[in-house]
Amino acid sequence: MDHEAPSTRLTDLLDPTTLQELQDGFAAVAGVSVMIVDTVGTALTRPSGDGAPGDAGHEAAVTVDGRTLARIVIRGESATALGPEAIEFGHVLAGTLARLCTEESQLRRRVDELSAVYDVASMLAGTYDVQHILDQAAETVCNVMQVAACSIRLLDDDLDTLSVRAVHNLSNDYLNKGPVTQSENPIDAEALTGRNVYVADAPSDVRTRYPEQARAEGIVSALAVGMLCRGRPVGVIRAYTSRPHRFSRFEVSLLRALAAQSAAAIVNARLYREAREAERWARQIRHAGDIQRRMIPTRPPERSGFALGTAYAPSFEVGGDFYDFIELPSGHVGLAIADVMGKGLPAALMMASLRSALRVYARTLGEIDKIVARVNNHFHRDTLVSEFATAVYGVLAPDGRTFTYCNAGHNPPVLLRDRTVHALETGGMVLGVRHGEHFKKETVPLRPDDVLLLYTDGVLDALNFAGENFGYDRMIRSLVAKAAMPAPLIAHDLLWDVRRFVGLAPQADDLTVVAVKVL
Repeated sequence: MDHEAPSTRLTDLLDPTTLQELQDGFAAVAGVSVMIVDTVGTALTRPSGDGAPGDAGHEAAVTVDGRTLARIVIRGESATALGPEAIEFGHVLAGTLARLCTEESQLRRRVDELSAVYDVASMLAGTYDVQHILDQAAETVCNVMQVAACSIRLLDDDLDTLSVRAVHNLSNDYLNKGPVTQSENPIDAEALTGRNVYVADAPSDVRTRYPEQARAEGIVSALAVGMLCRGRPVGVIRAYTSRPHRFSRFEVSLLRALAAQSAAAIVNARLYREAREAERWARQIRHAGDIQRRMIPTRPPERSGFALGTAYAPSFEVGGDFYDFIELPSGHVGLAIADVMGKGLPAALMMASLRSALRVYARTLGEIDKIVARVNNHFHRDTLVSEFATAVYGVLAPDGRTFTYCNAGHNPPVLLRDRTVHALETGGMVLGVRHGEHFKKETVPLRPDDVLLLYTDGVLDALNFAGENFGYDRMIRSLVAKAAMPAPLIAHDLLWDVRRFVGLAPQADDLTVVAVKVL
């Protein structure tokens, strides 16, 4: 669909009333008979003036863009009655009509171009389908610019390869001619910088990557414009003609406008798609967070010999910290706290696996060191070499007088007795690193008013805006100050001490605290 004259009929551009008025005015000045006819001799106006049909006369052609649309017929009483002035007036009238037709054609073209840009903008604003945007843009370029074909190539993720994403009026043979990259295609490379690239004759232009294929396709002239959004290249849009053509500034402006609208629509569609995908993942993570929180005990078990208090603050919707209470025969209570390496959803999944294994083995095995060893083997099978977890698992007697535990590479729980702190370090290495690892256990006697504190490293590593850690010493001072409180308040207030210390500084780790108060 190459460039064509805007119309093949004069009356498509000028209405009959205007033609009649122009003709009558000319006839009155020249004193001759005038009539306007189309290319096959059909009258477009009523004759005006004194000349009679059939008298000797003269004709002047109304030509627009090299195409004759009509003829001015001038009649007089004899051939000699038509002087040079009358003949000149005929050519003036023909030239005037031609200029009016050209101006009307250009005006209509500009209106069509503006309407096309508006229509494209409206269309693109209403869809987030990238392929639909591209197809419509390519078709609009051909229809509005009246060019033979159009192609749109988008940059791939490597920002070098340009892949064909939409075409109009191009054959599959041409589309499959070979890869197009910026580094090997100076036309597209220049267009992606924001410049307009004109190709007068594609088959003979040294910049053309595939000249023989262009000749076979019938491509002659071309205009390439980069599709840029906020200065960032998105792709290239090309308009092709099948005969030599010099693109006007209006055509260049139109193609640039269409390219800019299309680029913005593509970027918006991608952002919308990414936002939808992010929202979908956010919903999944929220659901995962809900499920994980259901794994965390809401209320600790109650015993006459001790009281339990907890505080849990994940840094993300889901986290890698957890604590658990496992009620065992004879009133014993299993107590676990763990910190899985990593953050977010992967850590949460590993946490769920670790929790499940611990619950299974705690109820089927009696010895704490063997329980932790079996959990280690299970975790080793389910994780990669770089993945691990730290944990403390212990059992409290119903009367609260003993605590038997095993520490697998975790921050040592602290036993506060008479304002003196004892660290509980017996155990072994972290979980999941080596299969068949052996662990040790220890039984600690407890007394009334003893406080046992289990915590994750998020407590110690909490940072304020000055870059200071909350640290071990601050934790111990906070614990000592709260030792006389009930266990739930010890855990709750210790966590608040951490939060007051960090203020509004963002935290990158979960905070978990479990306090045991011997009654």
